[in-house]
Amino acid sequence: MKPSTFAICAAVLASGCGQGPLDFDFTCTVPQSSIFDGGVARDGIPALTDPEVVPAAGAAFLGEADRVLGLVINGEARAYPYNVLWWHEIVNDTLGGEPVLVTYCPLTGSGIAFDPRVNGHIRNFGVSGLLFRSNLTMFDRQTETLWNQMLLGGMCGPDRGAALRRLPLVETTWSFWKTLHPSTTVMTENTGFDDRPYGVYPYGNYDEPFNGFINALSQDDRARISDVRPPKELGLGLAEDNSVSVYSHTILAGVGAVVAVNDTVRGEPVLITYVRPHNTAMAFDRRLGERTLTFEVASEQPVRFTDAETGSVWDAAGRAVDGPLAGTQLLLRADAYPAFWFAWSIYFEELILFLL
Repeated sequence: MKPSTFAICAAVLASGCGQGPLDFDFTCTVPQSSIFDGGVARDGIPALTDPEVVPAAGAAFLGEADRVLGLVINGEARAYPYNVLWWHEIVNDTLGGEPVLVTYCPLTGSGIAFDPRVNGHIRNFGVSGLLFRSNLTMFDRQTETLWNQMLLGGMCGPDRGAALRRLPLVETTWSFWKTLHPSTTVMTENTGFDDRPYGVYPYGNYDEPFNGFINALSQDDRARISDVRPPKELGLGLAEDNSVSVYSHTILAGVGAVVAVNDTVRGEPVLITYVRPHNTAMAFDRRLGERTLTFEVASEQPVRFTDAETGSVWDAAGRAVDGPLAGTQLLLRADAYPAFWFAWSIYFEELILFLL
């Protein structure tokens, strides 16, 4: 699905252009005018199931600056490299004894992890070949329901309107993820798809912040794009229902090498941290038991924070490593994930941008 080969169709039901699959149930909760044929057939971008993983020491195929999505379940950490996700977009996996669904859409820059269980049953997901608002649309092989990644749930078919529970994840460099979780495993490039040139970004300069090329959008959706920030600028968003609070990486980078933002989102206290050398933003719950903490940067190397209430010292993973609260852990927000600015602006009616 290179930008130059996108099929620009009307609603898929009306046009049937391109090679996209039309054999889904298009009883939908969204306007069909916003559903586009992405130009590849069902499974034309092959999802992965139970991929090969190796310890960090065995990841010679990864560079230190390569980007990954990192996930921790029941104390077990795993990294999913963009080098592989660019070519597969969906990973059906098991981590910490639990099923997980890791998804990445290169067109919207959005990485989200889900619990793939629906009504207690594990679903296996594939790439449908369809796009809604230029975003990855999945299907599950058990019911053929279409699920849109940034809608966070069922879009068309038997389970339309059902929600997928998000799991907390981190978008960062391989180097920083290893610092946060030294015992991590990582998904390898040994996927069985030898024709994929892993490590090569397949979309040219599409992800450059000021690149205005955006495809597979209806006129109504295109009119919703906000020009307040560059269209492909990456930001961490805390999203729920029709509201999202966005923390632009570019704005955060202008604050300092390491940043701590104490904020309140939808009435809940949050800590946004940013580490410029790794272009990494993370969102934590500032509550620990009955206490709400306030944080500031203590050091840049190693990355450390302190809380004003107890003077405890915290590492970049939200672990208290010294002081009265040593041994405790801040919770990562499951509602936080990265995406491009244009995607935030067309998916959410209430768009709140963090500004200093």
